[in-house]
This record gives sequence, C-alpha cells and structure tokens, in this order.
Amino acid sequence: MTDSAIIETAGFAKEARRLTVSDIVRIVLPDGTLGTNNWDDVCKWPPDLFAAVAFITDRSGLYSQQTFAANWSDDFGCTDEWIERVRMIGSEWADTGNPPNDVKTMWQDLINKHGSDPIDDPSPRALAWKRIVFDLLVVADEACAGVGFLPDTEDEVGFFPYAVYADYVILTRRASEDPDHVGGDLLPHLPFSLCMHVPRSLLCVQPKTTTPSVGCTVRSLTHNLALLPSVANVRTSWYPPYDTRQHNEPFNILVVPFPFSIPGRCFSPAPNPGKDRDPTFRLDPSKWMNRDPARLAPVSAREFADFLCGLIKAAGSELEPVHAIVMPETALHFELANEVAEILAAECGLDMLLTGVVSTHDGGRNQAAMYHFRENRLLQRWFQSKHHRWCLNGDQIRRYHLGHVLDPHAKWWEHINVSDRACYITSFRSYATLCVLICEDLARFDPVLTVMNAIGPNLVIALLMDGPQLEQRWPGRYATVLAEDPGSAVLTVTSLGMVDRSRNPGDPENREIALWKEPNGKAQMLKLPKGNHGLLLSLSNRLVEQFTLDGRGDGEMTMQFTLGAAHGVTHPDPPGWIGQVP
Repeated sequence: MTDSAIIETAGFAKEARRLTVSDIVRIVLPDGTLGTNNWDDVCKWPPDLFAAVAFITDRSGLYSQQTFAANWSDDFGCTDEWIERVRMIGSEWADTGNPPNDVKTMWQDLINKHGSDPIDDPSPRALAWKRIVFDLLVVADEACAGVGFLPDTEDEVGFFPYAVYADYVILTRRASEDPDHVGGDLLPHLPFSLCMHVPRSLLCVQPKTTTPSVGCTVRSLTHNLALLPSVANVRTSWYPPYDTRQHNEPFNILVVPFPFSIPGRCFSPAPNPGKDRDPTFRLDPSKWMNRDPARLAPVSAREFADFLCGLIKAAGSELEPVHAIVMPETALHFELANEVAEILAAECGLDMLLTGVVSTHDGGRNQAAMYHFRENRLLQRWFQSKHHRWCLNGDQIRRYHLGHVLDPHAKWWEHINVSDRACYITSFRSYATLCVLICEDLARFDPVLTVMNAIGPNLVIALLMDGPQLEQRWPGRYATVLAEDPGSAVLTVTSLGMVDRSRNPGDPENREIALWKEPNGKAQMLKLPKGNHGLLLSLSNRLVEQFTLDGRGDGEMTMQFTLGAAHGVTHPDPPGWIGQVP
C-alpha cells in the first residue's frame, strides 16, 4: 500500500475510544458503589473506594507527576497543611464508620464534573481530577490504619480494623468446617480481598505492612492498603494474628537443613509422552529418609517428631522458647509432614512449623507447608505450591553430580503442577507479617512477587533446594532486591545435602545453609558448624517510621527484624536414619 493510500484510509478511521474516569469506576464497581447499580454516591466501605481510585491512579500514572511526587516543585501539593487535612478526614471516617462530607463532596465532583475526562490525558487541565483522585486514595488509606491486625480493644481502634477482624473470626470458624469457605458476614471475599463490592475476579485489596523507601509507584503512596491482581492470577490470603504475645520479644527460629545428605537416586526421570520435548524429573524424599541400612521400615512421624523435639530441647541450653522450626524445600512427604505437625503441636510448645513438602496429589506438587500452633493444638495449616518449575540444565546436573541419573546433554524440567497459584500472608506478631517463597519463585517476578512487593511482608523466608548460600550467588542477589524494595528482611534456607552435592570430591566443605539479608544491612552467610544438626536464629525487632511518597509518616508502626544471634545446635542422640552429617 502506498503512503497516499495509507493516509487516505486513515482519514476514514473512527477516533479511538478513550477510557474515562467513569468508565474505570464502573469497571471496578460493576454493581455500583453501594451495590445498587448507582455510582452517584461515594462508597461507604473505604477498601472499595481505594480499589477504584488506586486503579485510576495506576492506569493514569498520575502518581509520578511533580504535583504529587516532587517536594521541591513549585506546584507540589502535599504540604504539611494538606497532610493534616487528609488525615483528619480519614480519622473521622475511621471513627464514625461513615464517609465524611468532604469525601462525599470530592466524589461528586469527580463523577459529575470529571466523569467524562479520559484517564490518559497528560495535559495540565487533567490535574483537577487527578488531585481529587489522589486525595480520595490517601483518605481511604488513612481510614484503614491498623486494618488486618488484631485490635487491642474496640475503643482503641477505628471502626474498620475492628470490623475486619471480627469478620475474620467468623470466616475462621466457618472454614474449620469447610476449608474452601470464602467470606464472612460483612465481607464476601475474605480472605482474598477486603473489598465488599469489587469482584475478586477483577482485582483485590489487602492490608499492607511495609512502604517502599525507594522508587515512584502506587505502592509508595500507602501505608495500610495494597492493590492486588485478580484471584485468577494469584490467590492472596491474609491471615491476622490470634493474639499479641511476645510482640516486642525476639522471634526464635530453629533452622534444620534436612536432609543432611541426598543420594543421587532421589532424582529420577518422569514419564513424558512428549518425546520431542524436554524431559522431566521427579524427587522422592523417601530415599533420603531411610539412611540406616539396618532398618527396613520407613521413618515414622513419631521418630521424626522426636528428632525435632530433641533439637528443641538441645537449643534450650542457649535460649528458649523456640518459636518456629524451618526446613528447606522438599524436605518431607506431604503426609509425613501433616502427621509430624500434629505431634509437635501437642508436645513441643512451638508457634509454627514451616517446611517444604512433596505431594503426589493433583499431578504432583512442590509446596511450602505452614502449620500454626496455639495452646498445644494445631490451629491452622496452609499449603502454597511452587509457582515456577526448576530447570536442571547440563551445568547444574554436573554441578550437583547427577549425570548418572539425568542426561547432562538434555534440559530437565521439574515434574510438578504449578496451576492454581496462591500466596499466603501470615501475621505472626503485632504489625508483623511473614511470607514464603519456594526456590525459583524468589527469582521470578510474576506472579507472587508482584503481590509481595505491594503488601511488603516484614519477613520473607525462601525455602530452597540449592547449593551454598553465598552472598554473590543468585539467592543473595534476589534477597537484596527484596530488602531494598519493598524493604523486607529475607532468610534463605537450603539443605546440607544439596550444599554437599555442589562440591567436587576433595574440595573444602561448604556449610553455608542459610543467608540473612535485612533492610539497610549487609548480607550474612550462615554456616552450620561441623557436627551440628541445626542453626538457632534469634530475630530481634523494632518499630520504625516509614514515609509515603507524599510525605506521610506512619508514626513508627512498621516492624523491622534484625538478626540478633546465631548458634549451632547438636542433637544429643542423633538417630541413624538421618545419615552421617557431613
């Protein structure tokens, strides 16, 4: 086609349809702001309003404009007077449970005066509606201060944090009878979203714990609420704490780098009908469980629980209590882990057990299993599947000395199901949250890291099947990224067995089974001392103040963790089935 023909054809083209402010509001709130197919009145529930204006903020890119993000600019609008005003409006909403008149007026101006304005308008005239959207975003965030955490009393917190927590209690009671139950009495999308009228199949809103100190994004604008993708992309479940015990005391973790040795026969080719495609492999933890040649029966849950309880008892000479046990990726079979957790709940006084598990159900899954204990009973459990398959190429096969079981000339993929993606956020201390990653998920941005960056968990634990945890290797690099943005403390954990497989015969022994990286701190490589079976880590915490891009502080309500101590732990009478510890 000639240039003239192209120009002539273009002359008959219709003007492209541009999404407007009202379009976005109707997309996010398809049944209306109050669920009555009407959009004239402002949302009564702040997370619903937040979803709409945060979506506009993100799609329009208004957060990067000088007016909102450059305090040296002459037209910067986020002055001290502005901060005081939006906080006062947000506090009034939190105190009464009803949108203040200022919020109603801003919404009416946005819909009636600017509803037909396109959201991709970069001109100065668009600043009128962008200022309204920005103010509503901040007010909704301020109204939800403390949401997602356990309120001390109804009188000491705003209406919304107490209402949300009460609905979580209802959800938990119903989920005890039906694990797939969704929703409480007030919020139909719990635990996936705080929204009332925003479909979770479109987007979700969750509580938030860390505000990034770097970058210029929507995530940099809020302290209390986070905008997340649809549950079809990744199901993000938020679980609040059940009490505020020891929230100012150290959090003590016993890292058990099991298995201590891994025979090559634990890796094996998996059936693969696609003969012209890359082959797949499977892992079998049972082959590293029975290392005692004298025994015929498999290791029981009772035996494994006794082993862990023996380590907890040995750790007591240094400090107590031990709050959590952490074991690496694929450490146990799914069924064995469940049985061990039941025994530990009754006997060991733990708060939680976190371990990697291998499941043969649903096409085979590589999962992180989290068990929460309280008062000698198993209170809650969840299983988060790995989101990305491990790819063993020739270099890795040779590095781990697996060429006798897997052809090093091929590229082998982990034979697991990665569908139905989920991410669990657990509040394990007052104003402190924990999130888990499994190996490759630490290095792949989509989908779970998008969620984690938005929520900003205070502590991230990555369960790995990897070599020594050195600062210069890939886990150290990605842990540093998370420590900078969103500002999480990161603990990576691998097995001693994989560390040992990564060295050549005769080389010096590597024993770096974990790595710790905290915000504004150096990465610390953690070695397992010779003859020890675990590392006891004590994490101290402090409350710090963080600031949004517009200059609002959170009043020192952000928890940061620091590695206060690390000690080796030796089992007093190690069982033969664990094998000889290198």
